[in-house]
Amino acid sequence: MKKIISNKETIIKTWKFSLLDMACGDMIIKAVWIYNKKLDAELMAERLSVLLGKYPFLAGRLKSADGISCINDGLPFDVVERQDVVIKDVLKSQHVYDDFSLRLDIKDFKTGKCAPVTIRVTNLRDGAVLAVQMAHICMDGRSLYNFLYEWSLLCRVKHVEIQQETQLELPKPDFMSKSQAAAILEKRKWTKLGLGSLLKMAFYGMSPNSKASCTPLLINGDKIGQLKAIACRETGIRIGTNAILSAVVLKTNMILNGFNGRKEYSVVTVADIRGRYKNLCADFVGNAVYNIVTDSLKECYDIFELAKLIQMNVTEYLENHDGKLDESVDLNMNAIKWRLPYVGFDLSGMNSKTPTTLYVNDLREMPVYDLDFGSGRPVIAIPNDLPDMVKIWPVNDGKGSVMLFFRGYLAKNIVESGGVEEIFQQLIGA
Repeated sequence: MKKIISNKETIIKTWKFSLLDMACGDMIIKAVWIYNKKLDAELMAERLSVLLGKYPFLAGRLKSADGISCINDGLPFDVVERQDVVIKDVLKSQHVYDDFSLRLDIKDFKTGKCAPVTIRVTNLRDGAVLAVQMAHICMDGRSLYNFLYEWSLLCRVKHVEIQQETQLELPKPDFMSKSQAAAILEKRKWTKLGLGSLLKMAFYGMSPNSKASCTPLLINGDKIGQLKAIACRETGIRIGTNAILSAVVLKTNMILNGFNGRKEYSVVTVADIRGRYKNLCADFVGNAVYNIVTDSLKECYDIFELAKLIQMNVTEYLENHDGKLDESVDLNMNAIKWRLPYVGFDLSGMNSKTPTTLYVNDLREMPVYDLDFGSGRPVIAIPNDLPDMVKIWPVNDGKGSVMLFFRGYLAKNIVESGGVEEIFQQLIGA
């Protein structure tokens, strides 16, 4: 195993965490790519050393609560030769995130013993695997995938200007007192997590149900385009891919739960706030997301009515009407700062045996298929393993097709129902 260090002297001494970073706790983002050609590990190591000039904290160590000391102590980069393994073996692995990765020990990271990221290249008989593990406190999905894309670009283009991240801008809320924040959270009807709720969450997190998954669903891009066109005619507004797919999955969930006419539902959309929240720049490195929650959604609504309400709600936030996004993100960061036990959506509804809250993370815009390190693009990009209830993942077919991945009780209910292909076919007219 090599330790890659930056080939440039760092400008900043400490990479500081924002409140949004600290909310990620001990989570690790694990991601895997499969290539049908071997990767040039020597070239990758050399160019990674150059890129660490931009991201010096990735070779640093956590020395205090303030953040990571950029001491250039090295990033672990491992190369393994496995001529006894072929791509088909990788795809059969039940533990692909760990079988081909260099394990990141989050306790060692928190005590300053290791870097916040590990990278391993495994050359197979008929290709290669790239596996990355990143401490979520340092980067969200967009930052991670952009970092990896820049690395791949450096391997293909020699003359790329690298400017060190200076962290001039961190998400900075308008701070208020603890009592003020608590009063506003109560007024806005954020969910308060009592002892019972916290214990329920802990038990759920330890149960097999929280990790339940099922076979992902492929949704053809042409069909998505048709659905959006119909939704536009039916509702009179432009409906995006995220909104229509969220509506279809929510309606499917309603059917699985069994209609009783009384249940109310909501959809949580994970939204990137770069270039939208206050003066946060579009290429900010770190965590910059906010969970946008719909108002109550009724069982009687069809998928187009649901899509319209989801779309209008997301648009209102992302366009920051009357400062709604700024105010909501500020409130969230005040809750984090004061460690107030409030969240903006119904966690118990999400973790229920018959879920009424749908948590959707749409990753279609991430450059996951653009990681060409000189020998071609990956043939398969395996989604990160963060426990999103619904993950919308791009398919590399040029048509805008996606794979829908499910976790938790929703996935368990899908398995127990024998699959939802027939329900989807009825809803989307496949």
